[in-house]
Amino acid sequence: MTAKKVTEQSCERHTGHGHHHHGHSHAPAGEKGLLISIVLNTLITVVQIAGGLLSGSLALLSDAFHNLSDAVFLVISYIALLISKKSKSADKTYGYKRAEILAALANVAALFLISAFIIYMAFRRFSNPSPVNSMIMLVVAFLGFVGNGVSALLLMNDAKNNLNIKSALVHLIGDAVSSVAVIITAVVLIFKPWYFLDSVMSILISIYIIKESFSIFMESINILMQAAPRGIEKEKVEKSIYALKKYGIKDIHHIHMWEISPGNIVFDAHIVIDVKELKKADEIIKMINRILLKEHRISHSTIQLESENFNHCVTCEL
Repeated sequence: MTAKKVTEQSCERHTGHGHHHHGHSHAPAGEKGLLISIVLNTLITVVQIAGGLLSGSLALLSDAFHNLSDAVFLVISYIALLISKKSKSADKTYGYKRAEILAALANVAALFLISAFIIYMAFRRFSNPSPVNSMIMLVVAFLGFVGNGVSALLLMNDAKNNLNIKSALVHLIGDAVSSVAVIITAVVLIFKPWYFLDSVMSILISIYIIKESFSIFMESINILMQAAPRGIEKEKVEKSIYALKKYGIKDIHHIHMWEISPGNIVFDAHIVIDVKELKKADEIIKMINRILLKEHRISHSTIQLESENFNHCVTCEL
């Protein structure tokens, strides 16, 4: 005797599971905060680029490009919120959420090039340090710190319930830290003409940008390569399912886990159960889905239940 049942859980189909929605109810407030942050970061970037050119500070220009990258990232985050509302289509069965990943990759590639150029210019300056207008540098860096601080505060509450907004918040905090570094450099230069510090700080900020960008790059690549999500171990997922002993689960195989977009995890597996338990298929699947969501943050799954006699070799029957 052979039997099988395939089921799929997702937030849009199982309306009974209100806890599947992962912060979507916070989207309107998140959108407003992101829009204001985009405007603030764009203004900060323009002011810092102008200030960097007027003061001759490479460190300030480095911070300006850091702000520019985050302004782009905020735009990507905002678009992601809008895209998440877009309905799936016949040829885009998972929707359009990976547009965010592709845009992030393009953003990171640009950041690598900009940071490399700034490091190159900084090393050239070491042999012939250029004077820097430290007062302009200080005022502009302070404005950048205030703008990033306000933007971070706007997103603080929504970041608790939305991974997309949380990632944007992390970038804004990084901007604020960079601005503090430039402020400290400017204060030192007011009292001591150690202009080489400007080059040193620009290199450190560029290295910091590359480090932060590299983590985004690797996360994007992992998602596109359908790698297993970080923090979710296959062995622990199996152990959680095997814990349903009363249903006679004998084997779990063909396990696949990947992310459509950050935090949107997909899982599928074949689960062998005692043939007598197949009549409880709906109940078993419901319990498995509950465990996947509660213990592993997996909200979308495809489960195939089968008996020990089920033959996977489809071509053998042809």
